[in-house]
Amino acid sequence: MSEINRPHDRFFHLVFSQEEHARDLLRNALPNSILRMLDLSSLEISRESYIDEKLATRQSDILIRTRIRDRPALVYILVEHKSYSYRWTMLQLLAYMVRIWEKELSQNKKLKKLPPIIPVIFYHGSRKWKLPLDFLSYVELGEELGFYIPDFRAVMFNLQRLGDTDLRGAVLFQATMKIFKYALTTLRQHMGEIARDFFTLPFDERNETLLKGALEYIMQVGEDIELSDVEEELQRAGSEDMKEAYMTLAEQLIAKGKNEGKLEGKLEGKREGKLEGKLEGQTLAKQQVLLRLLEKKFGPVDDPEKRKIRNCRDRDRLDQAIDLVLDADSIDRVLESLE
Repeated sequence: MSEINRPHDRFFHLVFSQEEHARDLLRNALPNSILRMLDLSSLEISRESYIDEKLATRQSDILIRTRIRDRPALVYILVEHKSYSYRWTMLQLLAYMVRIWEKELSQNKKLKKLPPIIPVIFYHGSRKWKLPLDFLSYVELGEELGFYIPDFRAVMFNLQRLGDTDLRGAVLFQATMKIFKYALTTLRQHMGEIARDFFTLPFDERNETLLKGALEYIMQVGEDIELSDVEEELQRAGSEDMKEAYMTLAEQLIAKGKNEGKLEGKLEGKREGKLEGKLEGQTLAKQQVLLRLLEKKFGPVDDPEKRKIRNCRDRDRLDQAIDLVLDADSIDRVLESLE
C-alpha cells in the first residue's frame, strides 16, 4: 500500500520507534498499577505490524517488549485513526494478540507459558468513545457463559479526554500528542503552540527528521489547515537562527506539497472526467439522500462524517447505508457500511 495513503501510520512509527518517546507514551497511557510492575529501562520496539492490510489506512500498531520481574512482557498499542469509535475494535484487538502469541511460539518452541500482553487502544478521533472495553460485553450471553468465552479488558488512551497540560514527557512527545489530538478537528487553532514546541528543540539530524515527518503529516492530514497556515506559523515562531534553519526545511516541504497538489489535481480531474454523467449524478443523489436521512433521525452531522459520505463513490455501499438508517441506533453504525 502506498505510503501516501498511510500518513497516520508513517508519522506514528517515526516518533514511537524511538525508545524515549515510546517510554513517554507508556507513562501517559498505562495506569500506575501496571507502570510500577514494568521495567521501563528495558524497552525494545518491534518493527512488525499485526494489522490486516485492508485496515492499514485507519489503524496503526506498535509492539513494545519489556519485562515484569525479570520475565518477558509485551505492551501492544493499537491506534485507531477513525474519527469515531468502531464497534469491533475489541475483536480485532483479540485477533492481533493471538497473532503475537503465535509469533512468540514460532520463535521459541521451548516456551512453557505465553508472555502477558497488555493491550492498549490509542484513540484520537473527534467523537466520544462510547463502546465497552471488556470483550465479554460483545458476546451474546457473555456474562452467563463467561467461563467458556475468552475475556480481557483493554487500556484506553483517549487523547480527546486529556487536556494538553495532562500530558507528561519530553517537548517533542507533547507536540506529537497535540498533533494527533487535533489533526481530525481543530489543528489550525493549535498550530502556533505546536510550532513553538518544535522550535525549542535543537536542530540536529534526528529532530530534523521528526520535524519533517510532523510537517508532512500536518499538511497531509490536517482537516482545517492550508499550506499557507503552516508557513505563517513557522514564520512567527522561534529565534532568528533557528527560524532560518527550520524554514529552509519547511519551504522545501511546502513546495513539495504544492507540486504534489497540482499533480493530484490533474489525476483527480481525469478520474472525475470519467465519472461524469448519469453515474456521477446518481452517486451525488444517493449521498444527499443519506445525509438528509441521518440529519432527520440523529440531528446535525459533523464535518468528518459529511466528508466520509462525500468520499464514498460506491453506490452499492451508499444504498446499504441508506437502508440501515431506519434501524440503526447511531450514525457510527450507518457509516461503518461505507468502509
